[in-house]
Amino acid sequence: MFASTALRRALILTIVLTAGFSSLAYAQKKEKKPVLTGTPIAWRDPGDIAARDLRYGPGSAELAPQAPFTFVSESKLGASPKFKVKDARGVTWSVKMGPEAQAETVSTRLVWAMGYFADEAYHLDRIEVQNLPRLSRGQEFQSGNTVRDVRMEPRRADVKRGAIWDWLQNPFVGQREYNGLKVLMVLVANYDTRLDNNQIYYGKNPETGVMEARYVVTDIGATLGKVGGMGGGRSKNSLADFRNTKFIESVQNGMVNFDYHTKPKGAGGAFASMFGGGYGKRQANKEKAMKTIPVADAQWIGARLALLSDEQLRDAFRAAHYDNATMEGYVALLRERIKMLAQLPSGTPVATGQK
Repeated sequence: MFASTALRRALILTIVLTAGFSSLAYAQKKEKKPVLTGTPIAWRDPGDIAARDLRYGPGSAELAPQAPFTFVSESKLGASPKFKVKDARGVTWSVKMGPEAQAETVSTRLVWAMGYFADEAYHLDRIEVQNLPRLSRGQEFQSGNTVRDVRMEPRRADVKRGAIWDWLQNPFVGQREYNGLKVLMVLVANYDTRLDNNQIYYGKNPETGVMEARYVVTDIGATLGKVGGMGGGRSKNSLADFRNTKFIESVQNGMVNFDYHTKPKGAGGAFASMFGGGYGKRQANKEKAMKTIPVADAQWIGARLALLSDEQLRDAFRAAHYDNATMEGYVALLRERIKMLAQLPSGTPVATGQK
């Protein structure tokens, strides 16, 4: 009896010690993971804006996805249907379907043209994917192994993704260039400026080799429609809705008040309450961050946007394969809003190259 009890105790002690050593080894293994660090940066002077190539934006013809594509996995996250593939060069790509595919392709190019960091985005009318199963979402865009109207975004090995960052708390709050980024979010009517879409990318400066912590707004596809909260009639990739927004509501006391309302309304408010009090606060913070900008900062980014030609703007929409009538409608509206920014009633525009 005693021997049996002692044996059981010894066995329990062995299990406890083994688990303890395993946990310690696991913790030590986790601790060895390098901590990502770099110089914080949100904007880099783009140089001659009038010479920026909006056909490819942050990408290039050489970096574009290359067939054949092989299915990797389907993503169940986000509002848009997505899946991953590998291309002929072994690069992994996120493939997005739906109305965001076109809108994101355009929006990334406008953000990049102004000197901000943006993901590469390539729009393809259709692709064939080897071993593609029947997708659980986006089946209306799938026909066998063929998928139409897609945006492809790469996962580059030389760029590491870090933590999310907050619109209201970061190293750039109050800086003119940072406020310019917020104006761009309003300009393209990005209603999905939630924190999950703000991420720090770590990569080396191509000229100096210094590691940078780049503050990037990712997933900017809920754009080119109407800003609104849940239940507030928000939309994306809708020329009619984009046309029917005010953009600037007023200019008072040296501040521009934009038409940017993201708080839930009506039935949307009741539905949002199911997510808890934190949801409403996050939506209010989005609105707080974007809605009011100093006139001088809004005019600064407006003056820089004014350096883009209509042909450059058209290139951004051509890259997303918009039909001609829709493209011309968007270009006219963007030009009108850019003029509104550049001609605000106070402050002095700053020409490209000046800071």
